[in-house]
Amino acid sequence: MQVAILVLVVLAAAGVMGLIGWVRRAAVAPEPWDANVAAELAREDAVPICHRCLTPHHAMSYFCPECGAPVGAYTNCMPFLYLFSIGHTLRIGTSGEFRRSPLTVAFFFLLGLAQYTLFVPVYWIVLLRGLTKRNQSRIPSGPVPSLPETK
Repeated sequence: MQVAILVLVVLAAAGVMGLIGWVRRAAVAPEPWDANVAAELAREDAVPICHRCLTPHHAMSYFCPECGAPVGAYTNCMPFLYLFSIGHTLRIGTSGEFRRSPLTVAFFFLLGLAQYTLFVPVYWIVLLRGLTKRNQSRIPSGPVPSLPETK
């Protein structure tokens, strides 16, 4: 019995080492932008923009001044601000303004269950109402607005 367990442990270790080697040998994906864009991003006077509404914001702000999305570099890591970030994510689900797929809908159902436990039926009803709405997005669609020139 102990020999069988030892053999299983050795096989599992070999499998894990093989998986690690396979991942390390995988081809590295190139950056999705060219050298000019990388240089612009690395500039000291580059202005960060909101990932949701593309509004420029101050580098030290935690939330977008236009749409309220969490935009700070460490907002999701701060215990108090993390709650606002989770709330924003749950509001996205109830508003219906997200790319719908079975995986994202399942994510909103499970996140609601994890966050609201006792009141999750109320959240699920509002989520289902948001899913039945037409996708009337307030997110701008079209060209990315240009940032103001800073000198």
